[in-house]
Amino acid sequence: MTGKSHKAIGIAAGAAIAIYGIGHGELAYSIALVSAPLAAMLPDIDHNQAKMGKIRKQMANIAVTVLAVIVVIAAWTYGLVVIQNYRTVLLLGLVVVIPTFILFKLSQTRWVRDTWGFVVKHRGIMHTLIIPILTIVATIFITDRYFLILTYGFLAGYVSHILADCLTTRGCPILFPFSRTNIRFNNIRTGSHAEKVHTIVLVVAILTIAVLVAFVV
Repeated sequence: MTGKSHKAIGIAAGAAIAIYGIGHGELAYSIALVSAPLAAMLPDIDHNQAKMGKIRKQMANIAVTVLAVIVVIAAWTYGLVVIQNYRTVLLLGLVVVIPTFILFKLSQTRWVRDTWGFVVKHRGIMHTLIIPILTIVATIFITDRYFLILTYGFLAGYVSHILADCLTTRGCPILFPFSRTNIRFNNIRTGSHAEKVHTIVLVVAILTIAVLVAFVV
């Protein structure tokens, strides 16, 4: 699907978490609206023509730099002991930022492109369930409430991207590493009128289910 469709579905995924929070008196869940749309765009970092792909070098370098600055400031201001309070940030860095940075660096190596093309090609490893599974594992160790909510948003946004692309003619290799076969649930052509219709249906469905779960069930 196009970036606009992924963004719309990602916003809906974040809004669903926010609605759930509001329904249970947890307004803090609204911050999922920050991480969900961003995560919904992230898998296309492996696509040279996609918006995320065009800026992946800058994004990877900035992300790693920000992570390093956080650690340095923590150590300088409060001492090494306080770094423990930043373990959730570091964990998310290990799960998301560093793999993304490594992916970018690998994509610049001809040997990797020739030998391990699946790692860097579009709808390759970034369109599998590996990162969502690692994110779920990370939630087990995250104790900070706000980082946990942001992680929920990230997870929802990322999964929304993969599932949306599974509705297209090309599909996604969601069964990797057991299989590299692309799985699809529909036959939508990217950029077509059908994509727009399905995007609207998905957004409405996500928000409707969220309202039902939050206020009815």
